[in-house]
Amino acid sequence: MNTRRYTAHDYLALLTLALLALALAASMAWFVTERIPHLEDEITYLFQARTYARGALWAPPPPVPRSFFTPFVLTLNGRRIGKYAIGWPMLLAPGERVRAGWLVNPLLGGLTVALIYALGRDLYDRQIGILAGVLASTSPFFLIQSSTYMSHAASCLWSTLLMWAMLRVDMARDSGGRGRGWALAGGLALGMLALTRALTAAAVFLPFAILLLGRALRRPADVPALVGTYWPMAVAALLVASLQPLYLYIVTGSPTTNLYTMVWPYDRIGFGPGIGPNEGHTLRQALFTARQDLTLWTSELFGWPYASWLFLLPGLVSGVREGDPRRRVWPFLLLAPFVSLVVVYLAYWVGAQVYGPRYYYEGLAGLCLLSALGLRGVVQLLHRGLTRRRRGAAEGIVSRSRLVYGALGALIALNAAVYLPARLSEWHGLYSITRAPIERLEEIRESDRVLVFVRGRHWVQYGALFSLNSPWLDGPVVVAHDISPEHNAAVRELFPEREVWYYSEGSFSKEPLPYPDEGS
Repeated sequence: MNTRRYTAHDYLALLTLALLALALAASMAWFVTERIPHLEDEITYLFQARTYARGALWAPPPPVPRSFFTPFVLTLNGRRIGKYAIGWPMLLAPGERVRAGWLVNPLLGGLTVALIYALGRDLYDRQIGILAGVLASTSPFFLIQSSTYMSHAASCLWSTLLMWAMLRVDMARDSGGRGRGWALAGGLALGMLALTRALTAAAVFLPFAILLLGRALRRPADVPALVGTYWPMAVAALLVASLQPLYLYIVTGSPTTNLYTMVWPYDRIGFGPGIGPNEGHTLRQALFTARQDLTLWTSELFGWPYASWLFLLPGLVSGVREGDPRRRVWPFLLLAPFVSLVVVYLAYWVGAQVYGPRYYYEGLAGLCLLSALGLRGVVQLLHRGLTRRRRGAAEGIVSRSRLVYGALGALIALNAAVYLPARLSEWHGLYSITRAPIERLEEIRESDRVLVFVRGRHWVQYGALFSLNSPWLDGPVVVAHDISPEHNAAVRELFPEREVWYYSEGSFSKEPLPYPDEGS
């Protein structure tokens, strides 16, 4: 364990890694995902963020509801809200306020990589922090999660901060302090994680809860000291997490309202009839889905086809051997959140493969650190077998270090040449959703107040243009579903001064499009 104060070299490494991650993720968001939503979840997050950015908790329902249907956005008691927890939209809101929401997740990704470096540096040494940070920054898993409007980049940041705070508490206690400040930071991270993805928070914190319980049972006399250290964590986590039931109480009248089931009644956690579509969620189905997700994960994590797990076991061995004897449990704590996520998400009926096996993403930090340890351990083992101390210890250390970075470079090249190009091709224009209609509208419109009717009830047909809507339908562009002449007339009455366009299958027209029941 590295207990020395941070030096200029540490801050330089931390800043360089954060900027590298930010640059790569921002490039992904600009060129690959194109700063638009591709999943229905994303447009709902945008709706919520834009609502919060206006200082409101809900938006008014549109006067012609069918014309402005948006997936996972519902109206309750005259209040239009999204179904998701408020944690991620709260972070996204400032970005949307300045019309740069697309940049929020890349920024969070950069902060996460900085924390991965800090965790690796404090637990082991600077080189492990650098190796882990580079592995994270070049991970296809990291790149896609940090370039969308999904919530996983935020929850990964909070998970990593929680892990680092737990380590710093241990370090403070070993130095004779209590670490209450770090416990408070960990509690804020845990609370924000719960406010972002509650099931993920339970899975990530479970190993640490077991650790603390084990310490209390093993040494009952230490319980008062443990309580004295960790009570700020418990209080902070509960206070922050309580914002979600408070929000639900304000907007729905009950702190326990399940907004998910108001969209799909079967969208619940657990097993049995009524959970999930068809006959209900079963353990067999859960294991099948997990196997699919884990198979993708073996490539997606670092872009090494079916081999991204390769250095995890050597990393556990190296972590135990190289770490502080008082931290022998930490290599396993690095792995435990990922394992816990896999197990806990068996209880949820939905798999996740479109943006990678994203329900497991919050275990990224520990996996990067273990892989860095394993990579260095394997390279050093091979080096010792080849050199046999031919030129002395000092020169051997330099040579081993170069070999470690060389191996890392080769693995990154494998990802960049073999795996990543195909994934980038899949992610670009996912579901045929691109910026093309948005850019074309910018070219052809003649005013700054436009109304667009979009033909097609499928998400892929209207997703890109609908991302232009504000919750109040008062932005430069208002986009509505082209349902029928009657619906369109009602919408046009709401926006009489706007320039009107009709869009269908990639083309814009000034004239209304014919409907299937109209004569030829």
